[in-house]
Amino acid sequence: MNMKLIAGGALTGLVLAGSLAGMVSAQSVADATGLTEEQVIEIALMEIPGEVQEVELENHRGQQIYEIEILSADGEEMEVEIDAQTGDVLEVKADREGCDKDDDDTDEA
Repeated sequence: MNMKLIAGGALTGLVLAGSLAGMVSAQSVADATGLTEEQVIEIALMEIPGEVQEVELENHRGQQIYEIEILSADGEEMEVEIDAQTGDVLEVKADREGCDKDDDDTDEA
């Protein structure tokens, strides 16, 4: 009986520790960027109403940028780029699947 209590207590402790680590991690991202993911999503949805598909924090030439992919109300996939420090919308564009951003636009056969 005591072993079950100990095991249950240990499991509960691990679950709580994982939850705290997730909260600390989210706070660390907010501290490093100035904005939380929730704030960035709100900004993006003001530009393009719809359903958020993906949120990525990336480094572009030394600048932290959130890229938010949204499925708009009319079914078009859009991408909103937001400065992670200021919350300024940098770009709104159609998200063309199959287009590699790192492609040098050369066609080789």
